[in-house]
Amino acid sequence: MKANKFFAIALAALTVGFVACKKDEPQADKLSLNKTEVTIAVGETAQLTANLDVTWASSNEAVATVDAGLVKGIAAGEANITAKAGDQTAVCKVTVKEGGVTPPAEIPEIKVDDNSLADWDALPAEFVASAVCPENAALLGLKSVKVYATEMYISILVEPNMEDITDLSWVPFHVYIDLDNSDETGGYNDEHTDANCDILCETGLWSEGEPCVYNPGVYRWWGEVGTTGWDYWMEPGVTHDASDFWGAIIGDGQLPVGNSQYVDGKFEIQLLRELLATVPASGFTMNNEEFGIGFDIQQSWNSVGILPIGEDTEENPGGHVAKMKVKINK
Repeated sequence: MKANKFFAIALAALTVGFVACKKDEPQADKLSLNKTEVTIAVGETAQLTANLDVTWASSNEAVATVDAGLVKGIAAGEANITAKAGDQTAVCKVTVKEGGVTPPAEIPEIKVDDNSLADWDALPAEFVASAVCPENAALLGLKSVKVYATEMYISILVEPNMEDITDLSWVPFHVYIDLDNSDETGGYNDEHTDANCDILCETGLWSEGEPCVYNPGVYRWWGEVGTTGWDYWMEPGVTHDASDFWGAIIGDGQLPVGNSQYVDGKFEIQLLRELLATVPASGFTMNNEEFGIGFDIQQSWNSVGILPIGEDTEENPGGHVAKMKVKINK
């Protein structure tokens, strides 16, 4: 009888112990969060997750908000983020501090309708390419040029040498662009002898003595890679005349390719890079990191200035140099 009683007591103790052990084990349906405390700065975010399907709420949305577990700091202070699943709740304490993520700097653009050149001084120097004509260059018609490019525009500040620009009835100005930054495409012509230009922008800087709006015709290179000649800017096998803009893929003034203003003896020109890069007829893709560019100014359709240009020497007659490389500010 005593043995049986002892056995009963032992069995009861074992049962109690077993139940106690079961209660101490984690339960799969008990709500929990990946974090119980979070510190973020104003403007920053932190992701909370739960092991069950929950609804989220913030005790102070003026300090922190929550959407699908993503907590965002609104203002300095404290808030409790609550997750609720049925009759269970879990809380994460959020502390929001001043400061936070520095917003990305606004990418500056050049304005060509403000009659001022001051905005050029505010540009980041690493994105401004420039060239100056040396005194002993073969062609002196262009004094200097600066180029700044963003994903939208190519901005150009060019200073002509008025000692060489005397006939203002029509002054052609050419912009040669190596769109894809590759030597496997393009050609050249006139005095700008650096090969592998994919497109050419052409119109006048002056007409009948007055500064023009530089909204050029755009030509693509159709010739063999690295060769030269004006005819190769025309589509082969097609007869061109004034009615189709002499073979331009975009006619002079036909689309708003460019704009300009004449300020303090300089032309501030802006080309719509986005349009140049997406013209289907161009056949080229604009490189999104860097491209090449060169310039030519003429009198009576003869070159009197090119940039970039070097010294006129025996080793380098004419002072020809490679196109300027322009890094795109994105």
